[in-house]
Amino acid sequence: MPLEWPSSDYGRATKGSAYALRGKAHLYTRQWTAAIADFEEIVYDKTHAYGYELYPDYNALFQTAGPIPGNREEVFAIQNKSSIGSQYGMEFPLIYGTRGTYGSGRQTCMPSVDLADSYEMLDGRPFDWDDFIPGFNADDNIKMNAFRATLNTELTDFAAVPDTALLGSIYRGRDPRLMQSLIVPYSYYLGYVGEEPLNQIYAIAAGVTAANGFIQGRGWNTYLYRKFVPEGDMDGLLTDRRHLPVNFSIIRFADVLLMLAEAYNENGQLDKAVYELNKVRARPSTGMPALNSGPAWLRVDSKDEMARRIMHERAVELAGEGHRFSDLRRWGKAEELLDGRRETEITGATLMARSFPSRNNLWPIPSEETINNPALLPNNPGW
Repeated sequence: MPLEWPSSDYGRATKGSAYALRGKAHLYTRQWTAAIADFEEIVYDKTHAYGYELYPDYNALFQTAGPIPGNREEVFAIQNKSSIGSQYGMEFPLIYGTRGTYGSGRQTCMPSVDLADSYEMLDGRPFDWDDFIPGFNADDNIKMNAFRATLNTELTDFAAVPDTALLGSIYRGRDPRLMQSLIVPYSYYLGYVGEEPLNQIYAIAAGVTAANGFIQGRGWNTYLYRKFVPEGDMDGLLTDRRHLPVNFSIIRFADVLLMLAEAYNENGQLDKAVYELNKVRARPSTGMPALNSGPAWLRVDSKDEMARRIMHERAVELAGEGHRFSDLRRWGKAEELLDGRRETEITGATLMARSFPSRNNLWPIPSEETINNPALLPNNPGW
């Protein structure tokens, strides 16, 4: 396979993407040494000059029509475009966007409160609402008072607002990937209403509409995705809400670095694992402090602690990119973390309780295959 394709075939699988995918397969089958060899091949240019590197602007990866000039983070990606008569994009404006997104979104997928709360403070400390609003974690009335606004009778402006300066300082004081990935309460988003771009504010209030300059969702007070949600009409590049022209990475270099860190850690090479993970935290637009760089809360000195750090870093770096469910299953954490889990609104109200029966850790073997080869029976547990 070639290292690169000419522009006429841009987007086809390359030698580097093959190594990355095979390394990921080894990771899933817990063949750590083989995974390390494949990931090191492309991270350290072992036999060829692959030239992969982190793109300096995290947000631009999910907001810019591709291919992005100078972007060497894309290892293998779905190539998307959106132009009249040539629609080959993805439905993120529809499924991640809100009513005020171009073409009107349905807010089908929403980030959880736990994901939002997992983003660290800028100095790397774990975040805790009680450090800023005493009693917040235990009392839904305090949560409501912290976020709830009321609109005027015309529903065009605020009649009363919570302490938005405090909320803004709390969110801005966190890992920059939080506000690059999610729309948080009382922040702005450039949507599109009618025939014009429109700046909208996310207010936790009754009666909000996109036409009046508010982010209008499905009526749930949840965090919203900013990742893959277009601003305006992307200067005319977006022509249909089902066809976002932003390339979607199946494997990007940050993912490879975190997978290499995981393989190193599982293979007893803690220092190397820390080194690879710190590269992701050091992206210029992220700038989070390195593990083992001084303060006690950044200290990592065991395999188990490093595994927890890798789980966290994959959650915040790859949020909304489709990795988490499979990660939890391969780590053996899905049933523990998902079964019976209560998902809530920002204000504490219960939205749903999850169910994850143990059989969902594996897919069933298809009936057609067991008919052709009865030796495949019995099926996977629970199927």
